[in-house]
Amino acid sequence: MKVFNKNLIIIFAFTVQMFAILILNQWMVASDRQLYMRNLPFFVIYLLASLVLYFYIIKTTENFTRKEIEYKSIKAHLKEIEELLNTLNGQKHQHSKHIQAIQALLYTEEYDELKQYVNGIAGEYRATTEMLRLGNMALNAVVNVKRELMSRNNIVFKADITAKIQDIGISPWDLSTVIGNIMDNSIEAVLEKPDDRLIYFETLYKKGYFIVRISNNGPQIGKNDLGKIFQPGYSTKELETRGYGLYVAKKILDKYGGWIKVHSDEKLTTFDVYLPGKTPHNTISS
Repeated sequence: MKVFNKNLIIIFAFTVQMFAILILNQWMVASDRQLYMRNLPFFVIYLLASLVLYFYIIKTTENFTRKEIEYKSIKAHLKEIEELLNTLNGQKHQHSKHIQAIQALLYTEEYDELKQYVNGIAGEYRATTEMLRLGNMALNAVVNVKRELMSRNNIVFKADITAKIQDIGISPWDLSTVIGNIMDNSIEAVLEKPDDRLIYFETLYKKGYFIVRISNNGPQIGKNDLGKIFQPGYSTKELETRGYGLYVAKKILDKYGGWIKVHSDEKLTTFDVYLPGKTPHNTISS
């Protein structure tokens, strides 16, 4: 992992430096004890300064990497919003053409052709009305774009929306990052299966919290891994680009007073995302 490798380099360099200082220290004691005692305060100050600098570099490296990951997440989800808007604009343009064609067929009184044409395009209009509307524009974008990605990868997507995600204190980009990262994790998990890929998406409201529940039927997460999946850089897949999505999601939720619960068994792995909500007035019946 990139951060892990950078920290290892820093630790190695610091260790070599301390080892060199210790050798120099022993040499001075052996050669001239009085000279050593005169320079001892400078050695102590140097060591303390090195320790402070060492921890500062480690912290700065981690903060920079976290900001870089958050920036990439925001950029990716803005791209998803753009893709959704392009899809909607494309559908609007296509619908306008359909209306023009229907008008022409009505004008020429070609009713049999008109009936066939309307039946042919009915499926397209039906698909448009099936777009998930979750009460939040950023969430609408990320979930519907991920849904399209699932469709292209033969993943069955089932949704049960019993609460619209509104009146929450989380910024749209942070909410999009949290849900997008967890959905990406679920997509990656089910893609390990050759077929029978399934992802569930649910929204609930309980005791002041909106709950977004994302489940997948990918491989079970072992008990040892469950306690580590939110650590930076940790991944069950041996790829350098993995291992930060869940970490970033948890850090964002911590900032807003939310949290994630994970349960995994042989059938499903479920992530329950708790989002602090203001009022339950937008809860709808299932």
